[in-house]
Amino acid sequence: MSLDLQQNYFELFGLPVSFEIDARALHDAQRRLQSQFHPDRVAGGSDQQKRLAVQQASWINEAYQTLQDPVKRARYMLGLKGLDMNDEHETTGDTAFLMEQIELREEMEQCQSCQDPLRCCDHITGKLDQRSKEYAAEFQRLYDAGDYEAARQIIKKMQFISRILEQIDEYQMKLEEDLL
Repeated sequence: MSLDLQQNYFELFGLPVSFEIDARALHDAQRRLQSQFHPDRVAGGSDQQKRLAVQQASWINEAYQTLQDPVKRARYMLGLKGLDMNDEHETTGDTAFLMEQIELREEMEQCQSCQDPLRCCDHITGKLDQRSKEYAAEFQRLYDAGDYEAARQIIKKMQFISRILEQIDEYQMKLEEDLL
């Protein structure tokens, strides 16, 4: 038994090609496939069977990680349409967006001198979560309309938001460690 490595990640998990995915269905399909194609199932098999099992398990993991992450999922969806993003560090030329990012970073710095830095971080995270939702909806709208270049520009913004959220998480963990 082997997987069709020519199918796309959405097909692999039995999901429609859409930015909005059923996270539970994705998780359940991943678990089912991992148990079905886990390399331990062919531990007594030939070297070729073992290599194939490792390849399939790796492909399932890669597909899962891609679809689970909103930015990776959006990038993958554009890739399915033949539009690849060459660099995860591509930037946007949207001046208003860049100014907003500078302001958010300044707010993050102000959290350090704030009386309740965790609450300050939560406030910024709330703003970013809202922007993430807006960009996700905009990406889906543009993708559905076939405006892939505009959707690509939205992904650049999604990447910025994702990076700032990661930085806030790191800062919050540091704050929590310092409190212990």
